[in-house]
Amino acid sequence: MARKALFIYTHPSTFVRGDLEILSSEFDIKEYQVVNTPKKVLPWSLFKLSLYLFFNIGRFEIVYIWFADYHSFLPLLFSRIAGKRSYLVIGGYDICRERRYKYGSFSNPLRSFAAISSIKMATMNLCVSKSVQRVIKAIAPSSRSCVVYNGVKTDFTSYSESSSKPNSTEEKPSSDTLCVALVSTIQSFYIKGIDRFNSVAASMPDNNFVLVGCNPDVFISAGVAPAKNLTILPRLDHSILKDYYINSKVYCQLSRRESFSLSLAEAMSNNCIPVITKTGGMPEVAGKLGFQADGDDIDQIVQFVKTALISERSDVFRDRIISHFSLKRREEGLFEIIS
Repeated sequence: MARKALFIYTHPSTFVRGDLEILSSEFDIKEYQVVNTPKKVLPWSLFKLSLYLFFNIGRFEIVYIWFADYHSFLPLLFSRIAGKRSYLVIGGYDICRERRYKYGSFSNPLRSFAAISSIKMATMNLCVSKSVQRVIKAIAPSSRSCVVYNGVKTDFTSYSESSSKPNSTEEKPSSDTLCVALVSTIQSFYIKGIDRFNSVAASMPDNNFVLVGCNPDVFISAGVAPAKNLTILPRLDHSILKDYYINSKVYCQLSRRESFSLSLAEAMSNNCIPVITKTGGMPEVAGKLGFQADGDDIDQIVQFVKTALISERSDVFRDRIISHFSLKRREEGLFEIIS
């Protein structure tokens, strides 16, 4: 009989679905989604979760949870009582506190208690970057942790492959400089550094900037006027988004907090030249490639973008992502730890 695993999450993000697919090759997975929005449903969701765990925890060999939060406390408590191995993926928000923007689980005392207690109870905390692991070691030095980088789909058409094909009559989406960020609140607007990206665009009026994944109403809420040369697009399906990666030369991620940055890795896998801030796990993704700026120095960022725009694209960007951050690498890392 296949080994059984309980897989708990709140939202079926790209990362979550990726790990589900990986673990399904070795385990009979029981998915359990904890509904936590709107906030008023959370107590009822946690009550139902406690009942499920009470009657079913003994069936599973391992418990695997994405993010340390309210929803992780009970499964890890039950796992410890029942003597089950537990694995907690730490994504970044769950160990973050940005007082100015009221961002991160540690901005709420009760949520902070649930997160740090979860970290201490887990058999192993799986950190998506060394930056995240450093925080774990600082806030819970007795807990066990290791780094397993996020896996990135690297089956995009590369720039060199795209440019070698005959020209199509269909107009291809393009930008000089691209940024991809899911932004629907003022919090995310500033955390993702969209104000910085907008300032860079305004300083380079002769160049075309594209922002994907942002609700334009957030600019209004933030009291920020979009630069005239900035095109704002909603969240796009990957089949469309990949064309923007392929046909953009520079990728900018100017976040104030960023534990890994999937979009940065995807952009580099299509040989976009990265211009990033020295924040969180992004320097680990980029390595020594591209440009790393002080986020508050807009003039420096502008200069980096200008230099990148006249630089040659190269397969070194794609090669780095394939060699360090492929889904295969994550799969190998997870099974090495779990086994």
